[in-house]
Amino acid sequence: MLFALMLAAAAPTLDAASLQALAAADSRLVTIGRRLAKASAGLCAGTISNPGWTIEDAEQFAPAVRDEVRAALSLGDNPTIIAVEPDSAAAQAGVEVGDGLVAVGGQMLPAASPDASRKRQDVIERAMAQGAATVTVERDGRSVTLRIMPERGCASEFLIGRGRGLRAASSDGARVTVSAEIVSFTPGDDDLALVLAHEFAHNILGHNKGHPPQRIAGEDRSGKRTREREREADRWALYLMARAGYDPAVAPGFWRRWGPKTDYLFSDGTHPGWRDRAARAEAEIARIKAQQAAGEVPLP
Repeated sequence: MLFALMLAAAAPTLDAASLQALAAADSRLVTIGRRLAKASAGLCAGTISNPGWTIEDAEQFAPAVRDEVRAALSLGDNPTIIAVEPDSAAAQAGVEVGDGLVAVGGQMLPAASPDASRKRQDVIERAMAQGAATVTVERDGRSVTLRIMPERGCASEFLIGRGRGLRAASSDGARVTVSAEIVSFTPGDDDLALVLAHEFAHNILGHNKGHPPQRIAGEDRSGKRTREREREADRWALYLMARAGYDPAVAPGFWRRWGPKTDYLFSDGTHPGWRDRAARAEAEIARIKAQQAAGEVPLP
């Protein structure tokens, strides 16, 4: 569940086309992220926290533009479902586009306030992270209660954040956040899946301070030093992609295209250089193809 248009929240004026484009990018991010999370079943215990919906909340925008946002994205006063993935947990529960979330897990969502969006997001994320959850939505003027069953996989939220530039990709143990520029730089879903899978791998492997690893399967070659952790996240990302049906073969070309644009970051000692990343990807892709040729599910 995402409130991913945060980067536009402070803008003084917003046109409908731009808002709709951001909402479409949000939905794309949710779809790829959930696919990665679901395909990671067997690598982690637990269930994925995104049931396959995309949520937007007008409360995250400045008061002066909220009416524009509601009109452009057809939002109500409550967090509103703007997309539901086919065959997802949300779809199977009967969630529909246009539903306004009123309560999740038996807890009413906070009313409008200066920080309502953040509080609402926290309530939704905590409830969905617990597994099966009852949600109450407002639909065509009536209240509807639904039961969402969890899906197995490794849990992470996937968001478009306030960060700017091609370097603005991060993870915090529970979320993966990328910039709008990264989404624009990756028109192909395989390329965007690579970026998301790299950050997702950090969450799975427990590379974020205060967050234990989710991993229960696969070889652990990650070290204590930052560069070694980055290399291991690169390696795991390829397997997460392959398990989800994305093509890891895009990785060498992606690093060669992205690296020169962000070289000063990757030469600071914390990240491998892009040439190194491309070469290591080529070697690991060969191993993945060998596993697939043998009829095996790719395993790091």
